[in-house]
Amino acid sequence: MSTTNDNKSNRRVALRVYEQVNLFYQKISLSQLNETQPGFNNILNSFTQSQPSSRITEETSFPFSQSQENDTLNVNISTSGIAFTCQEELKNGDYLMLRILLLSSMTTVMTCCKVVYCKPSNPYESNRYPYAIGAQFVNLTAEDSELLSTHVGKRNKQQLIVNGSIAAFTLAFISAPDQALALLLGIGHHALELLLHILHLAFEFLEIGLDHFIEHQFHTDLHETQVIVFYVLITCGLIAFYFLGRMALFAVVRWSKYLFLYWSRKKSSCLYFWGQQSLVNRIKIVGIGTTAIAGYIFFGL
Repeated sequence: MSTTNDNKSNRRVALRVYEQVNLFYQKISLSQLNETQPGFNNILNSFTQSQPSSRITEETSFPFSQSQENDTLNVNISTSGIAFTCQEELKNGDYLMLRILLLSSMTTVMTCCKVVYCKPSNPYESNRYPYAIGAQFVNLTAEDSELLSTHVGKRNKQQLIVNGSIAAFTLAFISAPDQALALLLGIGHHALELLLHILHLAFEFLEIGLDHFIEHQFHTDLHETQVIVFYVLITCGLIAFYFLGRMALFAVVRWSKYLFLYWSRKKSSCLYFWGQQSLVNRIKIVGIGTTAIAGYIFFGL
């Protein structure tokens, strides 16, 4: 009983982060797990040897994915386990072979795990898988454990910096909206002035350089040099405008998709949280929120 409680405590204490991964898995039996030493390659060899020779192909060198090929999931991962969604209803105690591709660092972790829970996933998620799975790593190697620990720690620091910055900006804006807005406009104005000044200096430097180069290489007079430089600069400007426009459009589309996905997840999480609350808790949440908003409007504005 104490061992079980210790394991639960370790899972709670371990740093957990949300991460975009490509996840591939295959169910295995407990005998396949116990017949070999810890390590993914030994488990995989045992699994491959148990298959008929007609089924052993190059593709069996990795776990078969029962999700879509190259499917990207937003999983919750730590050095002790992983939580993800899938199409198949798994049972508590099932053992899985996993291959986890961490997309942010393009790092692969291969191990086995034991399913500790399987429950319906958030019904408000769009394009969701029906089941949410929680699994505990059972034979993670020291190298993969160190890799995951480093990766999770790095991602946790990044999330703390981002969330802390957002929280600080939100609190500053709520406490002094006029000053915060004026500060943002001032910073934007100075940044725009600096950018235009740099572009102007770059244009002047390029124009003077082209004047000297064309005049000395082609032995043209002042008027011919200016005409040639004018058309060269126009051509270079159009080409730069084309590529910068494509890059800007790509960035806008990418960030729009990211923000929409972020908004959809937060919305579905809030709806799921609200649906799990009792009537009393809902009344408490609405009352506290209304009081806070009314107090801010009355005393803060």
